This record gives sequence, structure tokens and C-alpha cells, in this order.
Amino acid sequence: MRTFEWAIEDIEAAHPDLYVEHCAVMAVALMSRVSASPCEFLVECKGFSPPALEGDTGFVLQVAWNEQTAMTAERVWLTEQPNAIIERTAIALAALTFAHLIHDGEMRVATRGQRADYWLPLLRCALEISGTVRSHELPRRQRQKTAQVLANPWHWNGYTFVCCISPGHRLIQWSFHTQEPTKDE
Repeated sequence: MRTFEWAIEDIEAAHPDLYVEHCAVMAVALMSRVSASPCEFLVECKGFSPPALEGDTGFVLQVAWNEQTAMTAERVWLTEQPNAIIERTAIALAALTFAHLIHDGEMRVATRGQRADYWLPLLRCALEISGTVRSHELPRRQRQKTAQVLANPWHWNGYTFVCCISPGHRLIQWSFHTQEPTKDE
């Protein structure tokens, strides 16, 4: 199984139009509670295989961070509520993974109610991201996010990126879903 190690701070340069620095810091706040740097995740791809995987459907993602980010992250739990930290961690992990493995994976935030978190306009895809610290929630969360992303108003295909970040279970389920053709097509 392939292993990739990337710095969480890479998301800032990879997505220069987005303010993602706080997501990187929140990710380090959560990851540092379950692991030293680098924090290791098993990533399962369903419905697609990123080109760098050459047909494989899984890989190990090692997420590293620098000392400055770690120092800033120490204050996060005194500032933010846990759910916000978990969700921003998932956004940071998705931004990092898309930046390294999906060509033209430029992310644009969706408007509330559009059934997606982000649009990937160059790919004509929607992206729905979710995070949890409870591994038993993964199957239900994956089903919910798949249904949600496929209900997007543009009827674009979609990716879901669902993360579990807990001491004994660090897993990312990354899937691609295609729209069913409509009667008019």
C-alpha cells in the first residue's frame, strides 16, 4: 500500500484563494491529541482511484506539521467548540488530499442549502466533507453525505470525504458518486 506524507501547512499554498490557515491549526489541535507528527490515516477510495495510485483504492496518509503550527494549536481547545474543530480538521484533510492527488481540484465554497460544502468547478463536481471522532458513525455519515451531495442543485457528480479521527481509529472514506441520468438525457 502506498504511503504519502504531506505537511498540513501545504493547504495554504495549494488553495491561495481560500482562508484555510485556521483549518490547518484546528487539524493539528485534534491530530496532536491522538498522535505525534506525523498522524497516520488509512484512506479508502470508493468509486474511483486517484491517478497517483495507479488503480489502487487505498493508501496511507501521514500528515505532518511544523512547530509553529503546533504552538498555535495548543490554544484552539480554549477557543473553539469540539464540533467546529472536528469539521475544520476534515476540511483541512480534504484540502490537503485534493491538492496532492486530484488535478484541477480547486475548491470553491458552496452557499448554504446547496447540498454541498464545496464546488470543484474545473471538475464539475460537488464535494461534501464530514468529520467524526466516533468510528461507529462512519457508515451512517457516509450514507447521509452521499445522498446529500447527489442532491446538489447543479446535478453534478460528487465526492464525499468522511474522516474519523480518534485514538484507535484514524480512517478516511473518500468516495466518488455519479448522478443518475434524468429522463431528459
